[in-house]
Amino acid sequence: MLPHDPTDLARIVFEESGEAARAGESWYRCLIDNLEQHIFLKDADGRFLAANPPFYRGLGCAREEELLGKTDEDFFPPDLAAKYRADDRKVLDEGKRLEVEEKNLTPGGMRTVRVVKTPLRDGDGRLVGVLGIFWDVTEQRAAEGQMRQAQKMEAVGQLAGGIAHDFNNLLTAILGNLALILDDLAADDPHRVLLATAEKAAQRAANLTGQLLGFSRRTVLRTEALRLNAAVDEILGLLRRTIDPRVTLEERRAPDLWTVRADPGQMNQVLMNLCLNARDAMPDGGRLLLETENVTLSPDYARLHLEGRAGEFVRLRVSDTGHGIAPEVRARVFEPFFTTKGPGKGTGLGLAMVFGIIKQHRGWVDCYSEVGHGTRFDIYLPRAPAGEEAAPALRAGPPGRGHETILLADDEPMILGLGKTILQHHGYQVLLAEDGEEAVRVFEERRADIGLVVLDLTMPRLSGRDAFRRMMQIDPGVRVVFASGYSAEVLGDGERAQACGFVGKPYRPDDLARTVRAALDRATG
Repeated sequence: MLPHDPTDLARIVFEESGEAARAGESWYRCLIDNLEQHIFLKDADGRFLAANPPFYRGLGCAREEELLGKTDEDFFPPDLAAKYRADDRKVLDEGKRLEVEEKNLTPGGMRTVRVVKTPLRDGDGRLVGVLGIFWDVTEQRAAEGQMRQAQKMEAVGQLAGGIAHDFNNLLTAILGNLALILDDLAADDPHRVLLATAEKAAQRAANLTGQLLGFSRRTVLRTEALRLNAAVDEILGLLRRTIDPRVTLEERRAPDLWTVRADPGQMNQVLMNLCLNARDAMPDGGRLLLETENVTLSPDYARLHLEGRAGEFVRLRVSDTGHGIAPEVRARVFEPFFTTKGPGKGTGLGLAMVFGIIKQHRGWVDCYSEVGHGTRFDIYLPRAPAGEEAAPALRAGPPGRGHETILLADDEPMILGLGKTILQHHGYQVLLAEDGEEAVRVFEERRADIGLVVLDLTMPRLSGRDAFRRMMQIDPGVRVVFASGYSAEVLGDGERAQACGFVGKPYRPDDLARTVRAALDRATG
């Protein structure tokens, strides 16, 4: 049986001696010449004695004979040749096998290769040369790096989403109570200004948690059939009025751009974040280019890009001529709260939100940058199915009032109290439950009276999902609205289809009242 390791196979070829080697030379030579790995043999002075086609062709030689008798100095820059010679010397001096990963100069540029060098001995045991074999691992290492980055981003995303969810619970209570107090205050009440300031600060905090949810791909999307050229138009209009005149704005838009299914507001936010980052990278002026293009990606592209997929996509490109990003920084640009800006000049959430929003749209972002030569962000969004149209947007009307009995379940006492106050203010009777198990018990006892159940998704003992399933077993016609600091996307398809509505935290009093009324009216209809 032939050995699986190409190094062992090469050793057989070059270390065999006598009649057996001569008899099998043609056979073994055929095997060596057809290996993809690069194989060579040097003498103790570093002169090439033999090589297979991948090796000598990689050095620009048409035939093996053009290589024989020459050294590394004849083919490589002095620094690389010296490095290769030092490795050969180490193998010969120590008589041990050497395995390293290093850079290798090829006609296509510098590549990362895995090198194995083995000492060769003659019949008397003297070290007479070096057998070398190497193979390109550039793509493998790039894929491994992308995988590690993706795993890290997923873990950070889960953490960010959890933090945002908890903060949204607290902000629901803050914003909701502030709104109730402000509604009851007279227009000239001196406390109105103080409360409005507090409300504004809480809303800014809600916006930050919204960015965290964007990174963790749990924000609420309102998608429609969209051509990204419209988003480019809107952002360019804003930038032309506000950006430093030393920054030249350019655009290249595909006139026949395919449709994508996207949230227009989120796309505008993505574009604005990328453009503002580009502006900051050019404090002395430069060129900012926005491009849109239809692209069809091949399986070969997908193989080299962990997030990539083959198929038809719309590419949105934002590039600048700024100072560029160092490799060690580029690996972290999408992490939340990571920023190279000074104190007070950035939260480090802009690119994190870009990353999360595009992922939630089933796309991905590639970043290319070189210090001193600018930066380019490429966004890929899948082409929408032919003929797909967006559902008409619903206009928010007044919340309306009711008389039905609502079961409100949440593990946060502050939210229970707030929700009870809001619903009673709009005429409803309210039953409370502090977790999923209590909600199921109350529903079983009072199901004839209960017109609607509002369930928080994440509760101890029994989650909102599990409580809903138990209620469905008691009464398949149960009407449920889910509430969460995450988006409705965390629900399964079946749960979204069966639920009567969803209200995202932090919500205002009118948000809860309007969702409850719409769910009751939908159920009645």
